[in-house]
Amino acid sequence: MIPTMISQAEQAFYVWLTRECCADLGAVVDLGAFAGGSTACLAEGLRQAGRKQIVHGYDKFLVNDFNVFRRRYHTYLADLPARDADFPPRGLPEIQGDDLLPVVRHFLAPWGDRIVLHKGLIEDQTWQAGPVELLVMDASKTAKSMHEMSRLFFPHLIAGRSIVVQQDFLWWQQPWIAAQMAVLSDYFEPIAHVAPMSVSFLYTKHMPPEMLEQANIVTMTDDQLVGHLRAMKQSVKRFRIDRLMRRLISAVRANPEARQAFHFRNRPDGFFT
Repeated sequence: MIPTMISQAEQAFYVWLTRECCADLGAVVDLGAFAGGSTACLAEGLRQAGRKQIVHGYDKFLVNDFNVFRRRYHTYLADLPARDADFPPRGLPEIQGDDLLPVVRHFLAPWGDRIVLHKGLIEDQTWQAGPVELLVMDASKTAKSMHEMSRLFFPHLIAGRSIVVQQDFLWWQQPWIAAQMAVLSDYFEPIAHVAPMSVSFLYTKHMPPEMLEQANIVTMTDDQLVGHLRAMKQSVKRFRIDRLMRRLISAVRANPEARQAFHFRNRPDGFFT
């Protein structure tokens, strides 16, 4: 009942991940929490499992127009699956200005102190809460912000244990995600695709700090980016997502030198979703 842009299948996957795959070995981190829907799913899985881990939700928690957010919220409640829920929504408190954080706290109140929210640009934050067992990345809207978030959180992953969910892995306006994971393929193994856009990875072994600098997409040419995407296309062959991987490659060609999602204005030829 909390607004989210991830699919119902992805929501269910988040609950399953924290319920079945986490083992109190580190924190759960949600980068790009928006109104709290994904954070709630992660916290709910921990609640069902009876674990004491904390979910750290990061976002700017800002809205340009609260009236627009209100209308979208009511539209969300009127659509599946929310409209089939057998309990009433929590309602929507009024806010002043553009600060969404009070609304998010209201939505997430049922999970109490299982959730800690961090407001601001993620790449400007710090991390001092120890190992990270599960990292959800849903804020890689630019190649630069993705690189900074990776520099901040990847060093805290647990070799052989941590899972990284790349929520926008297959979205055509963010091809740098798949390219970065290709550069780091010696350290991350693709383990799951959840429709429509999410691909998850197991962190397999310790990664030297200098590898992250080699994976900085900002400094790469389009040809290098395409080369890494082609390599990743082979790595995820078993997921049967070739068409979506080809779309990433076509998107780079259609939008030369673009490294921010909103600069990807030209849809790849032949692709309409």
